[in-house]
Amino acid sequence: MSNQTTLNLNGEWQFKLMTDQKKETMEPDNFFDGIQVPGSIEEQGFGEVSDHFPIGTWKKKREYEGIAWYSKEIEIPDNFQDHHLQLHIQGARWHSELWINGQLITENNRLSIPHKYDITDHIQVGSTNRISIKLDNRMQMELQESHIHSYHTGTNWGGITGGVHIVAKPKNGIRHVKVEADHHELRVSVDLFDQPSEPLSIKHRVEDRQGNTILSEQMELMNQQTTVQLNHHQKLKNWSPEEPNLYVYKVEWYKDDQCRQTEEVRFGVRSFATNDQQFLINDTPIFLNGYVDCCVFPQTGYPVWDKEHYKMQFQTAKQYGFNHVRLHGWTAPEPFWEAADEEGMLVQTELPHWSVYYRERQINAPANVHDFYKEELEEILEKLHRHPSFVMFAMGNELISQEGHPQLNELVHHAKRIDNTRLYTDNTGFGELPSHDRAGDFFIPTLNWHPPYHINDAAIPDTTTDYREVTKLETKPLIAHEHGQFTMYVRPEEEEKYQGILEPHWLETIKESLAKKGLQSRVDEFIEATGVHLARSIKETFEKARRTPGLSGIQLLDIRDFPGQGHATVGILDVFWDAKGIISPSAFRQFSNDMVLLARSDKRTFYHKETMTAQLDISYFGKAIHDLNIEWQLTEGDQIVHSGEIGGIHLTGQGLQPVEIIQIPLQADKAKSLNFKVRLTNNTEVLAVNDWDYWVYPRTALPNNTSRIWTNIPALRSVLNGARFEEKISIVQHSFQKDPNVDLVISDQLSRDVIQHVVDGGTVWLMSENQQDEIMTRYLPTFWNYLWFPEQQGTTMGMKIHEHPVLKKFPHDPFSNWQWFHLVNQVGALNIDSVPQIEPIIEVIDNFNRQKRLAYMFEAKVGRGKLFVTSLQCKQPADLKRPETQTLLLEIIEYINSNQFEPTAQLTMSELLGVFKVTAIVHR
Repeated sequence: MSNQTTLNLNGEWQFKLMTDQKKETMEPDNFFDGIQVPGSIEEQGFGEVSDHFPIGTWKKKREYEGIAWYSKEIEIPDNFQDHHLQLHIQGARWHSELWINGQLITENNRLSIPHKYDITDHIQVGSTNRISIKLDNRMQMELQESHIHSYHTGTNWGGITGGVHIVAKPKNGIRHVKVEADHHELRVSVDLFDQPSEPLSIKHRVEDRQGNTILSEQMELMNQQTTVQLNHHQKLKNWSPEEPNLYVYKVEWYKDDQCRQTEEVRFGVRSFATNDQQFLINDTPIFLNGYVDCCVFPQTGYPVWDKEHYKMQFQTAKQYGFNHVRLHGWTAPEPFWEAADEEGMLVQTELPHWSVYYRERQINAPANVHDFYKEELEEILEKLHRHPSFVMFAMGNELISQEGHPQLNELVHHAKRIDNTRLYTDNTGFGELPSHDRAGDFFIPTLNWHPPYHINDAAIPDTTTDYREVTKLETKPLIAHEHGQFTMYVRPEEEEKYQGILEPHWLETIKESLAKKGLQSRVDEFIEATGVHLARSIKETFEKARRTPGLSGIQLLDIRDFPGQGHATVGILDVFWDAKGIISPSAFRQFSNDMVLLARSDKRTFYHKETMTAQLDISYFGKAIHDLNIEWQLTEGDQIVHSGEIGGIHLTGQGLQPVEIIQIPLQADKAKSLNFKVRLTNNTEVLAVNDWDYWVYPRTALPNNTSRIWTNIPALRSVLNGARFEEKISIVQHSFQKDPNVDLVISDQLSRDVIQHVVDGGTVWLMSENQQDEIMTRYLPTFWNYLWFPEQQGTTMGMKIHEHPVLKKFPHDPFSNWQWFHLVNQVGALNIDSVPQIEPIIEVIDNFNRQKRLAYMFEAKVGRGKLFVTSLQCKQPADLKRPETQTLLLEIIEYINSNQFEPTAQLTMSELLGVFKVTAIVHR
């Protein structure tokens, strides 16, 4: 707007916190404090010093929940005479009352949009008026915490964080302008405050971002409500994530040859629709490559009102291939939407809703709750209508059980009647498919928890797997809900970044434990190892989604860490939007982009002379592209082992498309690590690249002198022909002397005779499965975090593989990778907390809350003998048929039988029995 129609009321206000928390509290007589607007109550030193010491989230330095009063004397200028006046309060949470000159005007309890008050009949123009605002940031009704409420995210802030101003518009002028744009025309609705007594002369035009006029017309308005159609003959370019073209519609009211009022609306021309299981933007298929925004603002504790901050967010997200963001249980302030429009980000917003009221289909939510959400929905749609970035809306987070709820269906239908240019769904995350009578243009199932899938299998070495058993159940577009959620080690260095009202208090107990255990010097190692593991796991679970026919989007939880709910270190960025250094943007875009190259292989490990088979697919949504080439290479280090090229590829842009099956015969005179790299080109332009690790192993020979190996593990017969297979080791009567005919004992139990054998100087490989304090693990990292999900199967965060002679011929890097999957998935880690002298060969990094010292492999001296211990999965017949398992088993035997096997750490008898349970020889 122009003509000085906005009066800014920011700055110093009088302020008072109320000890009387009754809602009927009258306006106070005296205000003793001052406070700045905008800003929160707590960041300006008000509230109590927190006596809360959270172990799983951040902590506010000061906290206040209750009533606070603001008051200010305002001079209302004379030129506001004969104007409609509206007071805007931005960033108020949650309930407000407006008082003018000692009189209560009305109240407002909106959560998602600014509080607006019509003050036309209550203000004295041309004189001084006292404006007082009563705020109450307590929960206003019984609702479960969504992210706009939660201490873990939005922090229950108090105050006015976005500012206060008055908007003045002529009483006989334009009240509201609404612009709807498609590829051919603009439909502009102009509402006046009153039926005009004489025609209003207006000029209206459309300008581009540089101020150039594209269209212009003059006309007269005869009615209070007028809809104008402007055919732009495709002079206006479409808005899209790649080309976020924006325009400004300006309408000017002239009277007596003077411009009396100007209204402006910025808009973009775009359509967003569905076709079967696809999303279409401007009639072109698009895959929504998204992340979840959980209302996390570590410096303020509330959503900031800074467009540049949000532009930085979107620019960063786009570097990692994202084109979409979901607002988890909240709606962001206006600067967010302006930035999203300018940067080309597709946004799903939601009602501030994460409650239990819609779980039971037969039970309606309380009337006041449902009415609140219905009104909130109406206000959000009205507020956000002009933003082309706003494309999708959900009625809340994880609201229903397996089936839907009639009241949520009602909200979806109500929303579509208000604005049918957006897409809607009944809730994000919950409900099983088929959708049956659930209302929605699309649905967002949790793929890794939806039957028949489970989070333990979210990423595995078999890259032929996908989620088609879910997507085949539905005919509408589907988005993967809160995908990922794997975690890495905490980074204490982030503490110094907190310069505002919040402190990362979860670090206090973690740092205390690290110091007590003397692990501070190891933290950087843990960060690196778990960061690599996180990135590798995310890559595979993203590609599993992109391999899925009928899937149209992903919402990663999260691109950043989540500061609450136990503190979830799930991000490739920290909460400040800074990279952690675990993966580069270009590497991340290999599997997170509009075009992703895929290789379907049923395994990653092969024997010598086996054939590696990879079905090459391309996941691409967009305009058709023709005459493309694929170049592929299989390399060992810098050496090219095999290569090839596929030409004449035509991409329809309709999603997942098979290309060709690649078959490569493999040779191996020793164990090798291979890399399969694929590149898609258009002449000299590289459109996409991707790569995957594979391993090939020689067919191994039997170890020497197998007749001098004793074992009680029957499955080893297939790899140790000639060894002695007995239930217990031979003894000389009851003297428990070492069997002179045994060089190596391989046992899955620690019995008295096995102990005697090693104490007397024998050599034992203990494939342990009977530990005192076993920690079950899986290959994948901890889901979300240990404190929030302590009973999940895997509560560790990956491996640190130390350099050691036993692994010299087994190709690996220092971190978890797919050749280890079947060796370590769903096995117990060895707890070596009580034996600090033991240095693990394969170290298991425990979650940062528990911090146990764990291992899959270590060695030690016991008495005069030598003990080698593993908890790897190599005792079952199926495991021993895998090349990596068989190779490692025989390499371990070769090492144990060599003169290199000289452990340095010594275990006493009590230490040994403190780690392992002893199996009885004689049962009574």
